[in-house]
Amino acid sequence: MKKIWITIKTSKRTSIKSEINYLKKNDIILSPWIENIFFNKKNKIKLSKNKIELYKIKVKSLGFKKATTLQKIYKKILQSGYNLVEPDLALRARLYYKHQKKGEWLRFATPFKSMIDTDGVPHLPKLGRALNKYFIETYWSYKNAIFHPHNEFIVKKE
Repeated sequence: MKKIWITIKTSKRTSIKSEINYLKKNDIILSPWIENIFFNKKNKIKLSKNKIELYKIKVKSLGFKKATTLQKIYKKILQSGYNLVEPDLALRARLYYKHQKKGEWLRFATPFKSMIDTDGVPHLPKLGRALNKYFIETYWSYKNAIFHPHNEFIVKKE
């Protein structure tokens, strides 16, 4: 069993809008895509109510020795006893992950089609640190997107 990466407590905020405003007040930089996706009513993203334990796993630890597709990675995540993460947890995790290495971009394994921008492009969230700032950005979430053994994803266990 992997060690817990972060435990996210229940949010005191009651909506995605209030969560995003709170992040901005705390100097978190949100990409235009993040705001577009989270405010896109077609996505129906809500705040998770429960305390959640998140885990960081490397693609390599799932048995991949070469670059592989996101679809295969997700399949292995589920076969390994982990689950994909609701999109709002990336927002909340940013508040807890303050010791991130500069230049690191950490992706969240969110369900396909859970984060679609208004142009119809699927995304997954990623946390970054650069220029002495903390970011929430996105990465494309196509089934055939390629990732490498050193890449890491955030997942949960239920």
